[in-house]
Amino acid sequence: MHQHKLIQLLRSLSRREMTRFREFAESPYHNKHDGVRLLVQYLSALYPDFTEERCEREKLFQALFPGTPHDQPKLAVIFTYTVRLLELFLEIEGFMERPDARTPYLLGQLRQRQQLKWFEKALSKAESNTRQQREHDADWYYHRFQLATESDYFFTTVAERRRDSSLQDKQFYLNHFFLSVKLRDACEMAVRERILKVAYQDAMVAVALQQVAEDPERYQSVPAINIYYQLYQMITKAGEDNYYSVLHHLKAQQEDLPDEELKNIYNYLQNYCIQKINAGEAKFLQEIFQLYQVQLDKGLLLEDGQLSEWHYKNIVTTALRLNALDWVYPFIEGYRAQLPEGARDNAYRFNLASYHYAAEEYDQVLALLTQVEYSDLRYSLGAKALLLRTYYDLEEYSALYALVDSFRQYLVRNKLMADGRRQGYYNLFKLTRRAAVLRENKGYYNHRRYHKEWQRLQKDTREAGAVFNKAWLQQKIAELEP
Repeated sequence: MHQHKLIQLLRSLSRREMTRFREFAESPYHNKHDGVRLLVQYLSALYPDFTEERCEREKLFQALFPGTPHDQPKLAVIFTYTVRLLELFLEIEGFMERPDARTPYLLGQLRQRQQLKWFEKALSKAESNTRQQREHDADWYYHRFQLATESDYFFTTVAERRRDSSLQDKQFYLNHFFLSVKLRDACEMAVRERILKVAYQDAMVAVALQQVAEDPERYQSVPAINIYYQLYQMITKAGEDNYYSVLHHLKAQQEDLPDEELKNIYNYLQNYCIQKINAGEAKFLQEIFQLYQVQLDKGLLLEDGQLSEWHYKNIVTTALRLNALDWVYPFIEGYRAQLPEGARDNAYRFNLASYHYAAEEYDQVLALLTQVEYSDLRYSLGAKALLLRTYYDLEEYSALYALVDSFRQYLVRNKLMADGRRQGYYNLFKLTRRAAVLRENKGYYNHRRYHKEWQRLQKDTREAGAVFNKAWLQQKIAELEP
């Protein structure tokens, strides 16, 4: 039963969570089923080693009911009840992690029980806490809407003839929550429509956009609305002015948004820069580099204290394209320890090899690439392309030709590679081989033949479509000009 839903869910728990779930199952308030309690105790002792052998039906049943004939229906019922208990545990854990989400339920209970004195104190405390929070995202407005809703219920309950702003506050926070979420989703829909070729139907997006467009000054001081409105203009109009407008507003208002919101916003900005870079606008290399630096300074690229190996690689690649060698070497070394343990050595060696290539320290490139494991397709392709460029610069033609021939076989064997990526690497290796042949035979071709071959290579490279490291290749071809 090692593939059962219960076992799969338990595998996702940390050791601390597994211990808490065992304690949860042992509480008669949450669980009164002895079979469930015994099963959780047994599985907690196994954690995290839920192998097929240790989770056999018969072995599990005997652990719960030693000396009793196997009863599979009985065991199945216990598993079902345990899954339900685990789902309840996860719900409560998530609920307990969000004190703000719990407060409206407390207020509701106090109000329904006519404990109005304590209701007013709890409401006042909750409102005071929210006012002290600097970060105002969509969730903040939704929480304020919930508090205003409870306040309005309270006002109608006491039925006092007094002025009360709770109904007005309720509309204000609800509207801000609606606009925040609608504009954020509008940005994502616009991106997905372009990438996935889908068409979303939502008339309320136009309503939200019109609302902000008609009174921009009113919402300019509301980051959760203003920033996403600016982002939507950038995504849909793709103008540079819109990009710099987002940067301007973000710089002024980013302290008012939580980190998760900022990560999302910076991701949109990075994707915009990548589009511009792919379109040949080199100045956006510097823009995306600055975005990376800001996120590093704020810790926005870290997840649980770790930096993704692909963030690491993208940052190194960008810095090297800008020739920022003095910056990138300390970065490679400084963030090595924060890479995920399983990918750390591979990521470090590959990116350090890229640095040494940019520094024209080719011997160190070759030494490092021999230590890179090629189990990941992206490292395999990147390392082979880096090796190709190194052989070319070292004029190691025999090694280069052998690499190109072996790479052709590699492409034939690898059926999982996307066609665009396959063609891009195929063109790089094919055209680099032709450049190497031309350079190697420069002293043997007559001027007319050499010039004709060079022109044909230049034309084929320009018209080849997808070519990885195309700028590097074009530079090398330009250096061969007769």
